[in-house]
This record gives sequence, structure tokens and C-alpha cells, in this order.
Amino acid sequence: MNMGRVGGIMTAVAIALTAFFAVVAAGGQRDPSAGSAADRDVITATVAQWEAAWNTHDMAAFASLFHDDGVWVLWTGDVWTGRRVIEDGHAAVHKTIFRNSTQREHIEELTFVGPDAAIVRFCSVLTGSQQSPTEPIRSRKFLVMTRRQGVWKVSWGQNTRLRADVPESECFATLRKRASAGLGQ
Repeated sequence: MNMGRVGGIMTAVAIALTAFFAVVAAGGQRDPSAGSAADRDVITATVAQWEAAWNTHDMAAFASLFHDDGVWVLWTGDVWTGRRVIEDGHAAVHKTIFRNSTQREHIEELTFVGPDAAIVRFCSVLTGSQQSPTEPIRSRKFLVMTRRQGVWKVSWGQNTRLRADVPESECFATLRKRASAGLGQ
């Protein structure tokens, strides 16, 4: 394993542990001073922008949702560190296996762990991928969003693909209803 990858993994682990210990320190409770309606709206809009950027294959817009030092952990376990690496990596796969893909997202959980930090978990359904041309790919994504200099962006995120035997949840049922109703957003 190269040292750059080890450093990226260590950064991701440090961010995740910081968020975890913030929740533990708060007794597992949401910080009452955080999470205004405006903050929630911005973070919810970020997930909508995430979906729109993916579906238009605009990886510059996708990467702009991350802080410059953002970290993305792929479903394969690879770690991409830095906005430019995240953009270039996604741009490359959107020229190949994801060039005809569509992804739909739905927030399952949005928890503020401080005035400038939130954890977002959302379900996702990917169709049109060359990896699985006939079956949708279900996944759950996890983001640590932080506000720096007044701007909310992704500091750290991870994509976890679900095995076929993982039961459906209400989140995936909501995405199915959206798809059958022809609702894009």
C-alpha cells in the first residue's frame, strides 16, 4: 500500500472518529445549537445537486460539492483525497461504465453533531451502469459535511454497495415510488 493511500485512509478515519466522538460527547444527541432550517436546506440541496451533477455527468459540479481537501471512499475501498482527484476519478468512469447511468438519492438521516458539522446518510439507486445493465445497483452513502468560512461542503464521504440479499428499507421504497411516478427530483 503506498504512503499517499495510507495518508488518505488515515485522514478519512480521523474525520469519521472526530464526528463519532462529537456525537458520543453530546450523549448521542443532536446539538440543539446546530441545524437551523437554513442549514438543513443547504445540506438537502447539496444531495439534490449531487444527484443532478451525476445525472448530467458534470463531474466538475459534482466535485465542487467537496472541500478542497475532501475525501471520498469508493465502494471498492479505494480512497480519493482532494477535490481534483475526486473530479478526475469520477470524470474517467463517466466516460466509460457510467456514461449512460442515472442515479437517484434519498436522505435517510441528517444529524448535526455541532454547529458546523453534520452527518448525512442517504440511499441511492444506480441504473444504466455497464457493471449491471439489467439490474439497479443499490447503495448507501455517508457524508460528513462541514461548514468552513460559512460554506457547507463535503469533508468526507463513503459509498457502500448493498448485496442483493440486503432487505429493502423505506428509503428504497421512496426511490421506487419516485421512479414509477416519473419524478426526477
